[in-house]
Amino acid sequence: MARIIDKNTRLIDVDFERLTVSASRLAGEFDPVAASDVTYGLRGTGQLLNRTGGGAGAGSFIQYVRLDLDFMTRNNEIVLPTEVSVQRTSPVPTGFNNNGNNFDQIEEYIFILTRPLNNTEIAQFTSLLPYEQLRDLGLDGSCPTDSNVGAILSGNAGWPTQAQTIYAEKRMYSYNESLGATQRNGQLIQATVGDLAGGAVGGGAGPPIPAVVNPYNTLMGMPTLDSVISWGSMGGITGPNLHCYRMVINRNQTFPAIGTGIFTNVDLTGTSSCTWPPVSVRFLCTDPGYSEGEYLTRLANAMNNIAEGGPVA
Repeated sequence: MARIIDKNTRLIDVDFERLTVSASRLAGEFDPVAASDVTYGLRGTGQLLNRTGGGAGAGSFIQYVRLDLDFMTRNNEIVLPTEVSVQRTSPVPTGFNNNGNNFDQIEEYIFILTRPLNNTEIAQFTSLLPYEQLRDLGLDGSCPTDSNVGAILSGNAGWPTQAQTIYAEKRMYSYNESLGATQRNGQLIQATVGDLAGGAVGGGAGPPIPAVVNPYNTLMGMPTLDSVISWGSMGGITGPNLHCYRMVINRNQTFPAIGTGIFTNVDLTGTSSCTWPPVSVRFLCTDPGYSEGEYLTRLANAMNNIAEGGPVA
């Protein structure tokens, strides 16, 4: 929403709701097989534009918020952000990752745009490839070169420019094995064959030694925050809308299918759960004092409301 502080100052607030994503992988599989193996919960589900089901990158998602600012157009207003504040209740997603992929980092993106992407196409994504193309969103000259995905999202309108990207942020998270328990670091008992006949250990007679069957190869808690980077123009904000996206690329139950014997824990059942905290992006904006000509020019350039590739919902 947008609040009027005084005649020249506005506070524009974009909120993404809390979301829980859980994924389960069957023993012997390289990723969650079926869409039912990935579940989403909490209020943030109402903002989901796309969610991945089974397969590579299971548990990735895109949230979308459209912020209605048409009163600014009706009042012939344009405001310029002078300060941005990103607030969240946790610096990292909470949850756990058992017998999972601990080497691929988790990526979280936030895009605040003055024009929409092609939401109709985004809602139909069935693979992680278009997600990866969206990594390059928001700087001039960084549009993707892949012909298929580029065609899906670009169309005649082209990708949003830096001027049309008010603010963008990327956070990267990783699992630190020194904070978890694994069979390798001794905190989890190593699975063994044992000696059920007895007497083989030490060369003398003795009782049978049972095999240790441990269903866990790794027990990890929440990930740690590796880095935060931001970009964008902090340019003029006009009505009627701001288009806001939160994209998460998560592979914590996905392994490369390069054959058995490489990843020992694909032979064990895997479970993961991430609770993504709510995020509030606030812009403190002031009247830049543009002339009528400057206002109309910026309105045409920055607020171009043609969606990439066609109309949006």
